[in-house]
Amino acid sequence: MLDRLRLDSFLPYRLMRVAERFDTAFAHYCGAEDELSWSEWQVLWSLGENSPITAKSISLQSGLSKTKISRAVKVLEDRGYVLRKRDRADRRFELLSLTEEGNQRFDRLERSAHTFQHWLEQTVNIAYLSSLDSGLKGLEHMAAAGQLQVSAPVMQESMA
Repeated sequence: MLDRLRLDSFLPYRLMRVAERFDTAFAHYCGAEDELSWSEWQVLWSLGENSPITAKSISLQSGLSKTKISRAVKVLEDRGYVLRKRDRADRRFELLSLTEEGNQRFDRLERSAHTFQHWLEQTVNIAYLSSLDSGLKGLEHMAAAGQLQVSAPVMQESMA
């Protein structure tokens, strides 16, 4: 019989818990007027770095589902940050770009993120940050290589 796995030792849970806490801290740092959901934040950032871009490209870059991206784009569009335009080469796709207001919003977000990152680097023990950075790079490489895609039969066999 397998030993019982405690939730606080399950890596995906720990990563999400820490990410949520950092996200909350960053949201408080930015202030209520800058509150964005995680999906909205990623879409805005993707558009700030690479515009125009398709939702599919954002999905490949961020790992967000097309549904989450669609919802985030709608919210950002309603706020006046995003502009949609049909791709002339392939009318099935929309090219997404930031409006002037969206660019200003991205600039504020980028400045806040830079300052917050600097604060973290000054606050958190450098050995912890270095180890975390190395570990995250390793996990990102595994994910990019498809090593985290486990088939259901393998999962069931290991549970037996």
